Amino acid sequence: MPNESTPNGAPAPLARRLATILCADIAGYSQMMGVNEERTVRVFRGHREIFESLVNLHRGRIFNTAGDALLAEFNSAVEAVRCATEIQAALRTRNEHLAPEEKMLFRMGVNLGDVIVQGEDLLGDGVNVAARIQTATEPGGICISGSVYDQIQNKLSLDFKLLGEQTYKNIAKPVRTYTINEGVAVTAPAPRRSSKLPAAIAAAVLVIGGAGYWGYQQYDARRAEQVRIESQLSAQLAAQKQATEQAQRAAEDAKRDAQLQAQKQLAEEAMRRAQEERNRVEQDRKLLETEKRVADAAKKQATEQAQRAAEDAKRDAQLQAQKQAAAETLRRAQEERNRLEQDRKLLETEKRVADAAKKQAAASQRAAPAATLASKSATPHDGTYSGRLCNYPKDDPKPNCWSVALVVRNGIAEGNWISRATQKASSANGTIAANGAVELRLAAWTRKGNPDDGILVGRVADDAITTSGQWRGGAAITGDWKRTQ
Repeated sequence: MPNESTPNGAPAPLARRLATILCADIAGYSQMMGVNEERTVRVFRGHREIFESLVNLHRGRIFNTAGDALLAEFNSAVEAVRCATEIQAALRTRNEHLAPEEKMLFRMGVNLGDVIVQGEDLLGDGVNVAARIQTATEPGGICISGSVYDQIQNKLSLDFKLLGEQTYKNIAKPVRTYTINEGVAVTAPAPRRSSKLPAAIAAAVLVIGGAGYWGYQQYDARRAEQVRIESQLSAQLAAQKQATEQAQRAAEDAKRDAQLQAQKQLAEEAMRRAQEERNRVEQDRKLLETEKRVADAAKKQATEQAQRAAEDAKRDAQLQAQKQAAAETLRRAQEERNRLEQDRKLLETEKRVADAAKKQAAASQRAAPAATLASKSATPHDGTYSGRLCNYPKDDPKPNCWSVALVVRNGIAEGNWISRATQKASSANGTIAANGAVELRLAAWTRKGNPDDGILVGRVADDAITTSGQWRGGAAITGDWKRTQ
């Protein structure tokens, strides 16, 4: 239906039309190029100029060339065959003025079929059949397909020879093929065909006059013979003269009737041929008008299809852009919600850590002054700890662990490692109070290369550090270390 849209991703419909294709190729071109390239190119250039001028004269166009091959398109099968025969005749005349080694002969194939339009070029079986027919043609000859013959029979004064159903390479079905016998003239279109009628009548009058003159000569001869006979046979003159005069009158009457009948037949024949010629011209005119209407309709349909395809593509692109914009807005809103949720969880964790730190500070203030003095010089938990950190992703029940060394000096804990996903430096920094309370801040990277941070809290007991917490994204993390020195 005209209002239906092309589905997303579907290719645009191919434009097609019915066309008559003329394919021409030079016999032995490669061999001639191998002998003398410049001479071959010069001769070919002259042949091609003749080819192009006659194609234009017959309202065709050359749509593709490949080396010595030429492909032309015609709206009329009659004009295509006329053009082919006139090209061969013109090239034979030109070859007569060339040296034997310079003579260049074309093979030509003509086919009427459906073709695919791709810009200025034409593709499809309609073109392929013309090319294959050309390869089966004798140098200087022309072969046509059955589809062309069906269109031009009784329209051109040419002698066709049926070659039968021929099988060609890469053509699925056999092709009915004809060859045009060389030396038969083409009936070329003439703008004033009615002038033939007076010429035919004039020719008939000349024939009749000649016949009368011949009859008069015969009659005169018989008269002379009769005089000679009358002089020799005077006794029989009266009877023979009367019989002779009667016979002569009868002969003259018969001859006159025959002449009038012949003149009438010639005039009728001339009229009949003139009428046939007018009928043929009218048929050609109607055929051209029909072909033009078909071509105009195909062109209009192709234009409308192209416009509809362009409008559908534009509408699909707009819908896709709107869909992508909506998806991007939703994604950003979700990311913002996730970030706010992460910040909320981080704030809650920091609040818990801060509350724990306040409690620890209050406990530390209640502790004995001796403990305070001892912490100024060195905490009891200083040293080197070996251990690991473990992630607990939300979508993976299996933890992801890696080794991290932790060094504690004067209650300050530091650890570093290289992120396996991004190969970037990551760190753990924090404090270990004298009462064993541990607080660590993590600075690391996500698998996508984005910065991330988290908080760990815990205690030291029996030279072992045990902590737990979470990343900003909410994923749980634990840390465990054992004092080595």
